[in-house]
Amino acid sequence: MSYPSEFVSVFARNCAVRRIDASTARLFLEKNHRFGFSRCGYSYGLFVERQGHDGRFAPGEMVAVSCFSKPRHREEEGRRLSSYEWVRYASVEGVRVSGGMGKMLSAFIGDFHPDDVMTYAPLQDGTEGEVYEKLGFAREGVKDFGDSSSAVFRKCF
Repeated sequence: MSYPSEFVSVFARNCAVRRIDASTARLFLEKNHRFGFSRCGYSYGLFVERQGHDGRFAPGEMVAVSCFSKPRHREEEGRRLSSYEWVRYASVEGVRVSGGMGKMLSAFIGDFHPDDVMTYAPLQDGTEGEVYEKLGFAREGVKDFGDSSSAVFRKCF
């Protein structure tokens, strides 16, 4: 996948979040995410509701997808905690969805009330994870996957 030098902007305030099925998420991510699809428990799509100023996307078009794992439960101080992984986020190639990640994360939190959400950001260009930090995630360290490394981020609720 190549990366465009200029992006088209879509504003999340003009969009709605809806749950989507795995096959819809798979088709979108295989086309728009550098690592393609990965199994997950819950998938969300961000759909245009009101056309932006450039008119590129019609109402009803999906412009981004987020996928989250099923919960991983653990005991901590006598309490059962539910932890989820934010497995994937991607927007249409060449499109920057301003506020999209936050809007999709908020929808997921509203649906499942997690105790925490964690995610990985590939280490590659020195900017990894800035968007997660803006969303309130804290960097916890680095995970080595053999052929690559990623920063680990977690947000607790």
